[in-house]
Amino acid sequence: MTPSPTPDPSAPASSSAEPSDPPRVGIRLVTVHDDTTRRIDLQLVGLRGMAVEDGLTTTFEATHLWPTVRDLLPPLPQLTADPAGRRTTVPVQVPGPGWDQQCRAMVSLAVVATAGDADDGRAEQDPDPVVVRTWFATEDGSLWSATPRPDGSTDIRLEPTGAVADLLVWDVTGALEALVARVAS
Repeated sequence: MTPSPTPDPSAPASSSAEPSDPPRVGIRLVTVHDDTTRRIDLQLVGLRGMAVEDGLTTTFEATHLWPTVRDLLPPLPQLTADPAGRRTTVPVQVPGPGWDQQCRAMVSLAVVATAGDADDGRAEQDPDPVVVRTWFATEDGSLWSATPRPDGSTDIRLEPTGAVADLLVWDVTGALEALVARVAS
């Protein structure tokens, strides 16, 4: 008997086949600087990354996530500083009146892990959590984070140099850990 050129639909799927919708980490980067707003979508799938802006796609190695994101940020040192490698703390300091008039740029990052084909319908009961972070760079070289509170107010506080990079690495690492846990269960 000669093998059929078309796969048998009743046959179980091969475990060695590539998933049509693989697990991935998605990142949305929004920046505002010099009256220009940019929106870039990034995805990490395995060891590869992809950035899409205005229909143009750029690929990169996943290990180069921070350098890729850094190149997409407004060119201000408080936004593009390399990660410190550990969370540094600064005394809680809130901005004074009129700080919003000193803002030169805004950066917002959203990070989510999606299980793709490995989800098995769990997303309906347990939707993928999205982590959103927002920063403002001011004329004096300061970096401020804005975090929504459960009561609807916003916590605005001074952040240390490298906070954008540190928290991107932190959030992506957390998304990868959640993804591994979800796929493994």
